[in-house]
Amino acid sequence: MKKTFLPLSVCFLMCFSIQVLAQNDSSRTSPTAKLLSDSIQIKSDTITIGNMLIVKKKGEQNYNDNKSRGTIAIGNVVIGKWSNDENKNNTNRNRKKISPYNTTIDFDDKKVSFDISQSVNEDTVRLGRLQIIKSQDSNYKKDWVSMIEEGDFDNTKITIKRTPKKLKNTETNWWILDIGFANFVDKSPNLMWLAANPNVLPYGPGPIMSPENFTLNNKKSTNVNIWVVTQKLNLYQHKINLKYGLGVEMFNFRFDKSISFREDIEKNVKFDVIPFTKNKLLVKYLTVPVQFNFSPNPYNKKAFYASIGMSAGYLWNAINKQISGERGKEKFRGNFNLNDWRFATIGELGLGSVRLYGSFANSNLFNKNQSYIDMQPFAVGLRFSKF
Repeated sequence: MKKTFLPLSVCFLMCFSIQVLAQNDSSRTSPTAKLLSDSIQIKSDTITIGNMLIVKKKGEQNYNDNKSRGTIAIGNVVIGKWSNDENKNNTNRNRKKISPYNTTIDFDDKKVSFDISQSVNEDTVRLGRLQIIKSQDSNYKKDWVSMIEEGDFDNTKITIKRTPKKLKNTETNWWILDIGFANFVDKSPNLMWLAANPNVLPYGPGPIMSPENFTLNNKKSTNVNIWVVTQKLNLYQHKINLKYGLGVEMFNFRFDKSISFREDIEKNVKFDVIPFTKNKLLVKYLTVPVQFNFSPNPYNKKAFYASIGMSAGYLWNAINKQISGERGKEKFRGNFNLNDWRFATIGELGLGSVRLYGSFANSNLFNKNQSYIDMQPFAVGLRFSKF
């Protein structure tokens, strides 16, 4: 009986050992195996995934192979594992349950996804927009599961880089400001100037109308635009976009001469008889711009970009503001025989956060059918916008 019982016992122990070994081996490959602990600790500078510890450290650090097993520093991030003492001292007050493979970490209602089962490749996994890349000697190759499960980062170099942010097909920008200088090109024919003064001889007394009467103070002639909303629509790989919007253009023409604009005089403009210490014509348009935008490197906010297009504006109102010793401060509102529509060629150039804009009117500032004056305004300046 003893001879029979001994071989049976040996066989039973061998079968049990094989089963245990098989279970241990399958725990590494089975998709239902618990690779990470069922909780994480969330602090302002620490993430715990299983027994892997990711710590955000203050100051600058360069990568170096740490002698302590399971710890590596990259820049201002340290990746390592919890010690047994630390595991004992941790409380469950700030812990949340997570899935072994597809994990979501919640920081102040901002969720970061960590999915180890769908890595970029065998050497790269994603943590939100971060890519964690391991580099190992061919003699010490370890998979991510083993490293995270055992906290073993020996002979491993870890680098972290951020993947480009996914760009939206439509972007909206509110309240854009332009500040620049304004001027105009005088295209009025000389014959029209003579026709404007039929009763005045060159040697006669009194002022006559001439292009010199419309001389501007360049330093004080400004253009300010407020774009309420602008949108950018992706046309091709975010490199070619359509930009359009709605806003108000304001041209402030500051005159050096005594030009006056009135509604109750012929042709609505005259050379006045008194000097002014301040004399400006403020013209406002409700404008819709449409441009094609070119961004060769759309993922780089510091890269070069350019836009070109057209704008159409409708005259909102106009004001002639004047200050003189004889009359004091005066404001005159009206149309002043200005053109109701403004059509212009527009463009912008950018390099990083520096943006330049320009516009050149294709239409006369004044109503050409009722006036001898032909002025085409233009403006250049800085644009404060995120795109």
